[in-house]
Amino acid sequence: RFVFLRTKARWHPQVEILEHFADESRHALAFKKLALSVDPQVSDYLCRDEAIKYFQSLDYGIKARIRELTGADDEFLNYLLTTTLIERRAMKLYPLYREISRNPVVIAELDRVISEETSHRVPLEALARERLRAFSESSWESVQAFEDALFENFAAALASTLKQAI
Repeated sequence: RFVFLRTKARWHPQVEILEHFADESRHALAFKKLALSVDPQVSDYLCRDEAIKYFQSLDYGIKARIRELTGADDEFLNYLLTTTLIERRAMKLYPLYREISRNPVVIAELDRVISEETSHRVPLEALARERLRAFSESSWESVQAFEDALFENFAAALASTLKQAI
C-alpha cells in the first residue's frame, strides 16, 4: 500500500513549513535520481524496515514526550521537534557523504541540499526551542537524547548492511 502524501494537520502551515515541504520533496526526487544513476535497479531504501522504525518511533516518541510535558497533544510542536531532530541528524550526515563522494554530480547536489537544509532548519529549530522553553530548559536535551538512541539502532543496521555489500 502506498501513501505518498497525507496530512492530519488542524492548522494551516506557515510559509516556512510549506517551503520546508517543497525542499524535502525536491531532495527526495534528487536523491532518487542520483541513486538510479548509480544503480538503475534501485527499487527500495537501504534498511527499509529499520528506517521506518526510526522515523515512526521518533514521531510517536516525541508525541508522547510532548504529552508528558504539556498534558496535551500539540501537533505543531510535534512537527517542529521531529523535523528539527531529523534535520540536525541530516546535517551531521550530508557533509560526511559529500566528503567521501568522488561523483561531481553527487557533490553538487549535496551542496544544494546542505544549503537548503540550513536555511529552513535554523528558523524551525528556533521556534521549537522557544516553544519548549515554556516547559523546561532540559526538554531539548531530553528529546535530543531520545533521537540519539533511536538513531544508534538505525546506524547499526546501516553499518551491517554496508559491510555485507562490500
